[in-house]
Amino acid sequence: MLETTSKLFNRLRNRESGEAFLNQEQTAPTCARVLREILTNARMLAPEWIASINISKSYGYQVLRGERTPGRDIILRTALALQLSLKETQRLLAVGDCGALYPKVRRDAAVIFALNQKMTLLETEDLLSSLPERSLFGKEI
Repeated sequence: MLETTSKLFNRLRNRESGEAFLNQEQTAPTCARVLREILTNARMLAPEWIASINISKSYGYQVLRGERTPGRDIILRTALALQLSLKETQRLLAVGDCGALYPKVRRDAAVIFALNQKMTLLETEDLLSSLPERSLFGKEI
């Protein structure tokens, strides 16, 4: 499990632990690693995740092995299916090298609203359709 930011700040305050931290090899969290961690915390198995966001088994397992990086809409579908918080969603988008949700973009604002209201993926699709905004199941631009 990764250390929290506050623990890292505390380690950097002390000379010995700070130097040890700076000298250790850093490995940035990957999208696959963060996603596997989220699935474990949600007690969701890979096949359940794959089915819940409607992706192919082969693609889903490639994502989980780190062979492919999911697109922004796949990450958003994951966040909605797993009822992630906005903070967790933004982290997953960041490690997936996708743009963060930005409230000045209407579609992003709708997704932020859906995450905050704990809407399901289907409810979010209905919301996007009513606005009208591009579906989370459509082709990404």
